[in-house]
Amino acid sequence: MRFFALACAALCYCLVAGAAKAAAPTAPLNCDRVMPDAKSAGPECARSWFDSHLRLNDVQTAGTAESYKLRPSTTLITLISMGSKADALQLDFGEPPIDQQLNLGARSLTFDIAFDPEGGLYEHPSGALMAGQFLEDSYIAIMSKPGFKVVHILDIDFNSSCLTLNACLQSVASWSRKNPDHLPLVIMLRTNDDRTPMPGATTPIKFNAAAFDALDAQLRSVFGANELITPDMVQGKFHTLREAVLAHHWPTLGEARGKILFLLDDNAQKVALYRGARRSLEGRAMFVATDDKSPAAAFVTVENPLKDGAAIAKDVRAGLIVHTYSDADTKEARAKNTARRDAAFASGAQLVSTDFLVADPRIGPYQVRIPGNKTAQCDSLLPPGKCAGLDAVLDEGAQIPPPSPAKARQGH
Repeated sequence: MRFFALACAALCYCLVAGAAKAAAPTAPLNCDRVMPDAKSAGPECARSWFDSHLRLNDVQTAGTAESYKLRPSTTLITLISMGSKADALQLDFGEPPIDQQLNLGARSLTFDIAFDPEGGLYEHPSGALMAGQFLEDSYIAIMSKPGFKVVHILDIDFNSSCLTLNACLQSVASWSRKNPDHLPLVIMLRTNDDRTPMPGATTPIKFNAAAFDALDAQLRSVFGANELITPDMVQGKFHTLREAVLAHHWPTLGEARGKILFLLDDNAQKVALYRGARRSLEGRAMFVATDDKSPAAAFVTVENPLKDGAAIAKDVRAGLIVHTYSDADTKEARAKNTARRDAAFASGAQLVSTDFLVADPRIGPYQVRIPGNKTAQCDSLLPPGKCAGLDAVLDEGAQIPPPSPAKARQGH
């Protein structure tokens, strides 16, 4: 019996050790991380070199701009088109489930959140009533409970793959823990508290300081401290967060793998509410997208890379992380126009958001991928020889299928 117990213990140790090695692959023992670039390190050591020498702001990724959104029903789209065909076209698309987006290579996600501390405020959207759309009992049950809700446009575009912020975050957390070697995920949050101008519309609860405190608590309830990159971690001993990022005090890729970073991507008034009297973002869970001169500056959002490519490049070279959009309101996808997408990657913006990580067959072949159909690439503004074309190894966990010939003509 003692021999049997010892054998079982040894077998269990081997299985656990093997699983740990599979989850966290180590670099070849002869890798020289002191080399000046990835080419000098060699193909087998490129990943190790990147993890040691590249920082969070040195990498470009693509993600989704309305990550939770489902296509509205035909009856609702018909109703919207009676008032505005342009509005109907803008809303007539949807996204895959969250875990599928991550498997396909999305490394940033965006959720629009409504504050519902008592529950039930958004359980009967007026648009559904006007369109004669039946709401599932499960929808009403979920929306009747207290908590942050995830909605694109209140009362109108209310179908979401995850109806509550908690459900969305749990999907991200589950995927992240199953893929602990992934590049850091940036989760962008936008407050949704504007009343939709229509008969019978819901009057939302405005976000205030208490709502933002509750939001921070929600984020920390899903992710442990060891799973997050927070403003305090980046600021370190610097006087302000901005001083830290201008000194390129971002974590290395090796330090950031498997981690989640939250960004409040909202207007100046909401950012001011979230900061309060803080010098930067001391004690907060989220970074903020703000003016590049703010003491809290680490991220900036520049919506149109075609118009503002030079401003993006300036901020990227300074050490900030820039978020931009490759398309908006389905216009580029419907026109099969890739100019804005190509400008986004060329600008150096590290976070490129799209509604078409995957082409929509109802709209056309337009899609947005990192050139070469990769999950990530070295930033386009880095010195040309630094990554030596070896950046396909930056994030090898995505299950990106090769595009069809039709998609290849328009997509990356």
